[in-house]
Amino acid sequence: MNKIISILAVIALLVPTASLGARTTTYDQQADSAYSAENYPLAEKLYLKAAGEQGTSSALFYNLGNTYYRQGNLGKAIVYYERALKLDPSNSDARENLEFVKSKITDKEPDSSSVVGKAVDNIINSFHADAWAWITLCLFAILIGAIAAYLFSEIIIIRKTAFFGGLVVFVLTVCAVAISFAAANRVEADNHAVILPPAAQLSTAPREARSQSEQAFLLHEGTKVEVIDSVSSPGEEGKWLEVRVPTGERAWIKSTDVERI
Repeated sequence: MNKIISILAVIALLVPTASLGARTTTYDQQADSAYSAENYPLAEKLYLKAAGEQGTSSALFYNLGNTYYRQGNLGKAIVYYERALKLDPSNSDARENLEFVKSKITDKEPDSSSVVGKAVDNIINSFHADAWAWITLCLFAILIGAIAAYLFSEIIIIRKTAFFGGLVVFVLTVCAVAISFAAANRVEADNHAVILPPAAQLSTAPREARSQSEQAFLLHEGTKVEVIDSVSSPGEEGKWLEVRVPTGERAWIKSTDVERI
């Protein structure tokens, strides 16, 4: 299965896509042409220009992820695949390419999620936030219809069907509301970041490590971390971020060494 995903990811990386609901612009077309001609630095520049002038989309971020991967920039590629999935969790091409690129980085992310957690994630990721909002509205409309049928119908079988069916729809509506909020929160959240340099030394304090005891651990390009806090230390240039790695350890890193998703 992993080999199949890798093969599909390689094929997907060969050509950019303008599908998945993205609007095609002149810069998109020029970027696609540059990508096809293997002029990846130019394609990167044009895709970014298209994003700045036309707006972002899951497909555009996916194309940028492919472009950065082709330039050997795995950290940036992961950032943009993650951004593509934030906008559209159902973007299977971005998900496959993300897994493919993650298989090439040094620090492997441990699989610590439970079966229930994975099931919930799969449900949330099956549609983007807007789609879940529409599903919630449709279920609510059905619920109102069931209540109306129960209150105003004089036919016993219809009243019974409306009552028990309404109970089921009520539960589904509550679940859909919760999922809609969770999906929206994932889109708006910016508390995750990706390591960009080939290697980054983390410290036990928000400053450059002054001794070996202040060196926490080393992280490598492409590692995803959770941002906990940020400070500007006196005498230190730029901000420092307190981050948590997938294994649960916490340490401080320069803000310039990561890019938020």
